Amino acid sequence: MGLLGTIQQAKSGLDVAQLGLQVVGNNVANTNTPGYIRQQLEQAASVSTREGNLIKGHGVLPTGIVQIVDKALAERMMNAKTAVVGAETLEKAFNQLENLSSDLDNTGLSQQFTQFNNSVHELSAQPGDASLREFVVLQGETLASNIRQTRQNAIDQQGSWDGEMKQMASEINSLTERIAKLNLEIATIEGGGDSDATGLRDQRYLDLESLSEYVQINYQEQESGAINVFVGGDYLVSNSNHRDVYSEYNQELGGQEVRIVETDSPLQVTGGKLSASMQARDGVFGDYVDRLDTMAAALIRSVNEVHSQGQGRQAFQAVTSSSKGEAGVPLNVAGLPFIPDNGTFDMNVVDDQGNVVSTHQIKVRRLGQVTDSTINSIVSDIDAIEGISASVSRDGNIEILSDSPTAGFTFGDDTSGFLAAAGINTFFSGRNAVDIDVNQALKEDSDLLAISQGGIGEDTDVLTNLLDLVDKPLDDLEGRSVRGLYEGTLSILGQRVGLQASEAEGLRNYYSSLQSQHLAITGVNIDEESIKMIAYQRAFQASSRVISTAAEMLDILVNL
Repeated sequence: MGLLGTIQQAKSGLDVAQLGLQVVGNNVANTNTPGYIRQQLEQAASVSTREGNLIKGHGVLPTGIVQIVDKALAERMMNAKTAVVGAETLEKAFNQLENLSSDLDNTGLSQQFTQFNNSVHELSAQPGDASLREFVVLQGETLASNIRQTRQNAIDQQGSWDGEMKQMASEINSLTERIAKLNLEIATIEGGGDSDATGLRDQRYLDLESLSEYVQINYQEQESGAINVFVGGDYLVSNSNHRDVYSEYNQELGGQEVRIVETDSPLQVTGGKLSASMQARDGVFGDYVDRLDTMAAALIRSVNEVHSQGQGRQAFQAVTSSSKGEAGVPLNVAGLPFIPDNGTFDMNVVDDQGNVVSTHQIKVRRLGQVTDSTINSIVSDIDAIEGISASVSRDGNIEILSDSPTAGFTFGDDTSGFLAAAGINTFFSGRNAVDIDVNQALKEDSDLLAISQGGIGEDTDVLTNLLDLVDKPLDDLEGRSVRGLYEGTLSILGQRVGLQASEAEGLRNYYSSLQSQHLAITGVNIDEESIKMIAYQRAFQASSRVISTAAEMLDILVNL
């Protein structure tokens, strides 16, 4: 090989030192570039050759410029990022619900229950006071209005979370499209070689990290340098191909659902902002709305079952039920707000002074037999009473009329709950928090507010039974009261807010720990790069000195 071979060996050292210095310079230049992964020059000894009994080396070869990254750690960090974003999204939802249900300004439902109950107490002290009767009706309207408004506020927030899913689907499509394009560019540039298409890989990594914020992903790198991205078993990116997703309303879910365009199947989301938004919609606000509906339905039923058996300061001339049902079928399938029991209720015909002229017991049969009562059969029994006409309107409402302008009718002693279920002589109308309101008849005439159970002006038993009814344990609520259910909801919400905040904080700390480890590997350390720069400089100087020395020796030989 001789001196010329020595010069060639040293030249390979010069070339590698120059390349190494370029890599160091690129790392230093990108010290503050977001998402930049530091590079390293890979080098190996050239293939040796045999000369006689000797095996001689041929210098050094650069084998590639690669990124320094722990792929397993990077994947763990992305999964942690997915968990963090999901937890923070739920934390935001819980905070929104906490602010929505806050009672700091004394206008919340808990305060409204108190004011409604206090108005009944005030009326019980002076049952003949017309202004106090009107005040009870007014407080009932205020309570019902606040329940409806609270529910609507929750529905609005629920809708805002639902509406974000369309934007998320669009962002997912944009990211998967970019990743697919980067796959093609990376595979084309790298061409199966040992060097990484740095810059393009940096951008792809950033896009993967952004995608992991929306959904939990699993990605696998191919020999070509392209990656395949999977979400819940379905691939969204395969080499240079990607699958679009879209969001549409799902009737069964009651909200938006993200689906894969190609297969028209739901995207199996298990984490990230998208999954958390669905949980916020269904599990945070949806659960709160369901609890409000349950509470309102229990309030309506409990108050109406007491009120419907009583009588006000005057009798009815006409009544239209506030509930509708299918008239010709048994009561258990008639579609009333709740199913009446087997029992009876009284219809009293009274004169213009409120004195009872006649009392008629109406039977309500619910025995699971063909003779079970229907709305039509009960209306027929009422219509058969002398002086009273009853019918079912086309809309399904029960209409009861007095045949005489000097006579009226009242109700009492309902052991079946039919009057409350049908919305006859009730305080509240509606089925739940959607449409709860005070009966229109009471709004127009507060003298119809039921106070007495034994007859007009006879006693105040109904009013007594209405006292503290919002705090009375109810079978429908598994022994809880109406107010207790709502306050329990707030208590559970407070606990969930605290737990979610703790979970989010813990995940943030875990993610920060993984991020620190990742940056320690991929980030540019100026001191470390300075040491490499000096090492390449010394190697360059040494190789240059070898070439200079070999050239001098060659000159000597030539001049001999």
